[in-house]
Amino acid sequence: MADDRAAAAPHSGAGWIRRADYQPPDYHIDSVELAVDVDTRTLVRARLEVRRDESAAMDAPLWLDARDVELLSIAVDGEVLDGKRVVHGDDGFWVHGLPAECHIETQCAIHPEQNTALEGFYASGPMYCTQCEAHGFSRITPFIDRPDVLSRFRVRLTADASRFPVLLANGDCVERGTLDDGRHFAVWEDPFRKPCYLFAMVAGDLALVRDEYRTSEDRPIALEFYVDHGSEGLVDHAMNALKQAMRWDEEVFGLHYDLDTYIVVAARAFNMGAMENKGLNIFNSSLVLASTRTATDATFDAITSVIAHEYFHNYTGNRVTCRDWFQLSLKEGLTVFRDQRFSEDVLGASVQRIEQARALRAVQFPEDAGPTAHPVRPEAYKEVNNFYTPTVYEKGAEIVRMMHARIGEQAFREGLRAYLKAHDGTAATIEDFVQALATAANVDLDGFLAWYGQAGTPRLRLRREWLSEQSRVRLHFSQSTPPTPGQPDKQPLPIPIRMQLLDAEGGLRALPEHPARQRDDLLLMTDAEMTVDIDSQEPLLPACLMGLSAPVILEADYSSLDLQRLAVQATDPYVRWDALQQLHAQAHRALMVEDDSLLEPLLVSLQRIAAAPPEDEAFTAMLLAPPALSWLWEQYETIDPQRFMTAFLSLKKAVARALCGPLSVWAQRNPIGPNRAGPRALTNVALGYLLLLQPDTVLALARRRVCDDNMTLAMAALQGLNQTATGECTLANGAFYERWRNDALVLDRWFAVQAGSPHCTVEGVQQLLDHPDFDWQNPNRVRAVVATFARDNIAHFHSEGGYRLYAEILERLDRSNPQIAARLCRPMIGFARLEEPWSSLQRAAVESLRGRVHSANVLEMLDAALPS
Repeated sequence: MADDRAAAAPHSGAGWIRRADYQPPDYHIDSVELAVDVDTRTLVRARLEVRRDESAAMDAPLWLDARDVELLSIAVDGEVLDGKRVVHGDDGFWVHGLPAECHIETQCAIHPEQNTALEGFYASGPMYCTQCEAHGFSRITPFIDRPDVLSRFRVRLTADASRFPVLLANGDCVERGTLDDGRHFAVWEDPFRKPCYLFAMVAGDLALVRDEYRTSEDRPIALEFYVDHGSEGLVDHAMNALKQAMRWDEEVFGLHYDLDTYIVVAARAFNMGAMENKGLNIFNSSLVLASTRTATDATFDAITSVIAHEYFHNYTGNRVTCRDWFQLSLKEGLTVFRDQRFSEDVLGASVQRIEQARALRAVQFPEDAGPTAHPVRPEAYKEVNNFYTPTVYEKGAEIVRMMHARIGEQAFREGLRAYLKAHDGTAATIEDFVQALATAANVDLDGFLAWYGQAGTPRLRLRREWLSEQSRVRLHFSQSTPPTPGQPDKQPLPIPIRMQLLDAEGGLRALPEHPARQRDDLLLMTDAEMTVDIDSQEPLLPACLMGLSAPVILEADYSSLDLQRLAVQATDPYVRWDALQQLHAQAHRALMVEDDSLLEPLLVSLQRIAAAPPEDEAFTAMLLAPPALSWLWEQYETIDPQRFMTAFLSLKKAVARALCGPLSVWAQRNPIGPNRAGPRALTNVALGYLLLLQPDTVLALARRRVCDDNMTLAMAALQGLNQTATGECTLANGAFYERWRNDALVLDRWFAVQAGSPHCTVEGVQQLLDHPDFDWQNPNRVRAVVATFARDNIAHFHSEGGYRLYAEILERLDRSNPQIAARLCRPMIGFARLEEPWSSLQRAAVESLRGRVHSANVLEMLDAALPS
């Protein structure tokens, strides 16, 4: 009947949910009253105001989702229903014989402490909390669990006052009081209609940190952060980031917060980063709690970004939500773009944009090239939780960025505001958003819709021709997208190409007049091929894709000398960084066959950069740092993992030897204090390189720095030491553990740095899993060991024992937390790219695992790699 589990479960066939099958709901739920009696066996009473849609048949039954709830009773307008009118199915039931309008009352029981999936209402440290996106609400009470059913909620929470002194839900608290039996209650009302995936409630013993924000309209907003007792001093950065985000959204988009209170709760156990529930955000504690002693500079930046992301959802996601889960990028891609622009404004545009590009190329590009490749807007799925992916989020943001580049800042602002106004309080589609932008700019943006529907990363090819007799440079552009599962044939896409032209001295030349030219530095390529002629007395070097103006792979006919020039002469930070990445890749490919002849162009470029006084040390650190392993991995069609890592280590050692002088100077510094993140980044890159050479003085320096009170410096030293197999490494790991064993978030780092060490064997990873501080129920701790092992410890992961251990881990997680298990599957399903014997070994491990798991989450991932 519809796009998601709520309506399609009885009719989907083989478990597939298809976008083409979408139908509006037969019933709406206009208001919800919940009475929740919180305990180890929580009782939930719901009163739903139900209305049949005018287009639905008079005898249409109502499907209510209900997963893992103990249904105690159901009544319609006071009449208790029997088995004839209630017909149970998988994960829900039908209700027959309903009038056009009625009240449905249900009572059910749930068990938060037994809920290891961390969906619905579950235990997290000293509290019970919720996670309802995508289908968690139906783990709390029967409901039409789909995003295009919007309701007003009133919630009464009752609990033991000593065990659960804090009772929270969406909206505003309108009443609270004590009861005679040592219990208390709180009543919350949310004045805004919302889908049930945005519902939230919390009951626990938590500390409160309060502050206030005054809007540009001088309206006071209470800001409340609820954290574990003892963590109150770790909230300052998150609180300030929230204020910055609120001010930025007012200034950039004219959007003001619409409730009197904004609440953030930090949860120890959380499957994702954070959740934007209306007025009551629930966060992974790792993205709230921070001090310079316990968090790195990268963590501070991540907190800034994610705090902003969830706040920005208040409009792009909450006030206007998505019609169905196929439209997920409507809220996520758009909001990622907004938080990226915010981070660029408050943290530095150049470094932030390169960080975004680095993450996209290291995580999303591989997804586009693998067996689970899917469009930003998929056409079908079995388990929607498997589509909370870099493609939907980060690639979705890049599509928004391309449209922003096409129409400009002012038109984008007007279009976004028009979209929000037209669809306020409703569930919209991607087409609604794109049309609003197009109308505001008076341009046709329909071509960009193809980006939402086509999987794979386009290849943009550039071939240059110097026509000396005509004094002309000719640029030939062509594009193609490789086939992906289910999409063998691809169409050309609109590709914005920001570009500069460099002459022999590094001077800039303007782009010529051309039908594709949009402004001084922007071409819009819309066909499979495009030719640009430039009148010139000399050959010119094009610096393409400035700022990564499109999420494509550039395949240009650059020589090593061209890349050296771009790394030094280009004015765009991304182009300079990318040129060095390409030189790294060329050198690594040669080292894979024990050829060091291509090291020189890279080393010469890095030496020039190291010799120049850095204007921005954070940017210099990015230029000098080695490429991400996952991006480098993607440069090969087939891979020998052992040779890959041997070549990578040789590459890094060659850089360390070539830059030993300046690296030694930078590594010796101790850049502590605020506003010194850039110097710390450069110091840490230098130390990481020098530790590969293992001089005694540097080993001793790193050993001392592990005990530093600045976590950025301490962690870089610990990670660098774990790249060595020395006594200093063993001593450092022991000292770090003894110092931080009672701080869960810092201890996550300790687990991760060891699991990712090239000297941590499969047996060593097993020892980490058996460690008394390892917690299978905490997703942060699981990811720290399991994800890091697969991502960073390539030589040991890619072994028969590594595959066997990883499969056993997935099997165990599949039984307790299928969502986390599915997200950890990706390293195991790339065997088609591996050389023998690794390809056969990994495939055999996956085939064996396929017969031992049962969740739809994991089965969908494995089946993508094992096509029938």
